[in-house]
Amino acid sequence: MKDAMPSAPQPQAAPAAAPAPGNEHARTPLDVLVVDDDSGILTTLRLALSAAGCPVRTAASAEEALALLAGHPADLVLTDVRMEGASGIDLVREVRALLPDALCVVMTAFASFENAVAAIKAGAFDYLPKPFSVEQLEHLVGKVATVVALRRENARLRAAGASDAAGAGGDWFAGLTAPATLALQTLVERIAPSEATVLLTGETGTGKTALARAIHARSARAGRPFVEVTCTALAESLFESEVFGHVRGAFTGAVRDHAGKFELAEGGTLFLDEVGELSPASQAKLLRFLEDRVIERVGGTRPLRLDVRIIAATNRDLARLCREGAFREDLYYRLNVFECVVPPLRDRPDDIAPLAARLFRTASVRLGVDTGSEGAHDAVASGEGLAPLPPAVLHALLAHRWPGNVRELRNAMERMALLAAGRQPGLADLPDAVRAAAGLPPLGAGGLSQRDDGDDARLPTLRELEEAHIRRVLATERNMERAAAILGITTVTLWRKRKELGLE
Repeated sequence: MKDAMPSAPQPQAAPAAAPAPGNEHARTPLDVLVVDDDSGILTTLRLALSAAGCPVRTAASAEEALALLAGHPADLVLTDVRMEGASGIDLVREVRALLPDALCVVMTAFASFENAVAAIKAGAFDYLPKPFSVEQLEHLVGKVATVVALRRENARLRAAGASDAAGAGGDWFAGLTAPATLALQTLVERIAPSEATVLLTGETGTGKTALARAIHARSARAGRPFVEVTCTALAESLFESEVFGHVRGAFTGAVRDHAGKFELAEGGTLFLDEVGELSPASQAKLLRFLEDRVIERVGGTRPLRLDVRIIAATNRDLARLCREGAFREDLYYRLNVFECVVPPLRDRPDDIAPLAARLFRTASVRLGVDTGSEGAHDAVASGEGLAPLPPAVLHALLAHRWPGNVRELRNAMERMALLAAGRQPGLADLPDAVRAAAGLPPLGAGGLSQRDDGDDARLPTLRELEEAHIRRVLATERNMERAAAILGITTVTLWRKRKELGLE
C-alpha cells in the first residue's frame, strides 16, 4: 500500500529558510527537487515549497529525477521511499554519487525505523515522517538552508585562498555583479563539489581556464594537482605520449617509461582546453577513461586505473561537430554531464568596471609600478577596495565591444599600467581600438601627439618606456638572471641594455 499522504500544509512564508544577515551566499533560495509517484503529494509539496520561496521541480520516478539532475543540479532532493521502479533509497545512492554536495531527505510513513536507518546509511541528510505538518517542513527547509549557506561560504573562502596562493589574482567571481555572471556562479558552486565531468563552452578569451581553476579550488580536490592540457599546443604525433604517457621502446627515442598528464593529475583535476581539436584516436582514449577510469600508455598493454576529474573547454560547437562526424557523439555526451556556458564580456557590461580595476591593479603589482595605495596585493586577491578608474576611461571601456573578451581587457590594462607608470591613467593610455569605440581619434600617425584627458605631458618614447621598466625591475631585483627572466630577455641582452642606457 502506498505510504500515507502528508497532511496538506497551507502555503505560507518559511522564516526558517531566511539567510543569516550579511551572508550573501545564503540569499540564494534553495533549489528543490521533489520525487514521488503520487501526483497529489507532488502538487502539495510544490505549492508549500514555492510559498517558502524555493524554486521547485518535480519528478514522478527516480529515473526522471536523475535525468533532471544531470541537466540542472539541486540543493535539496526530497524523495519518497516507496515508488514504482527504483526506490527512494536507490535514488539517494545515485544522487550522492552524481552530486555529493546535494542534500537528500527521504519521506517515509510512520517514521519507519528500518527505512530511516537504510536512508541514512545510503547517504541521506535526514528523513521526514509521514504525515508531516507545515511546521515540520519549514523546519527541514531551514536546516537545509543553513547547511547549504555554510558550505557555499566555506567553498568561497577556500576558492579565494587557493587562488591567492596560486597567484591567480583572486577568485574568478570576486567583485562581479552581472546577472549572467551571478547565474554562472550559482551553477558553479553547486557542481564544483561533485565529481561530475564539466564542459566549459564560450568564446575565446572569456576566461574558461581561470574558471576551471575556480571549480577545482571549490572541490574536495583543491589540495591536489590541477594539470592543464591545451589540445592544440602539441603535434598530433606527440599528444598521446604527453597526455597518456608511453613505455620504454614504444617509439624511437622512448628510452624510458614516461608518465603522462593523466598520471600527473592523479587525485586532482585534468583540464583539457580546446577539447574539440582532439584527434579520433585521442577521442577514443579519452572516452575509455570516462567510461572505465583507466588509460594505457602508448606502447603499453597494462591498464592504469586513475582517480582524475575531467574539466574540458571549447570555443567550438561540439554538437555541430558531432553532426559533421568530426567529434564522437558518445564522447560529447560523456563530457557534457554539466555544461557551463561562459558569457562573452559584451553580454555582461556590469563586470567591465570591476574586472578592469582588478586587472589594472594586478598588472601594476606584477610590473612593479606604484599602485598608489598600500595593501595592493591583498586588494587584488580579494577584489575589494580597488580604486575606481577615471570616469572617462570607464566610459571608453564600456563603449568597446571587446571581441577578445577578458583576454583583450587584460592586455589593455597591462598596457595602461605600463604607460601610466604610477600616475592616474587616462584615455591616452588606452589602445586605439578602445579609443575608436569611444569616438576618439587614434594616437598613431595623424592622431593626437599629446594626452587628451587634461594632462599636457608629452607621451613617453619607446626608449623611455623601456628604460623606465628596466629601472623598476632592477630596483627590486638585484639578481641579473631573475631580472632578465622578469623582463623576458636573456642575461646577455640585459647586460647590453644596461650598458646602452648607462645603468651599470
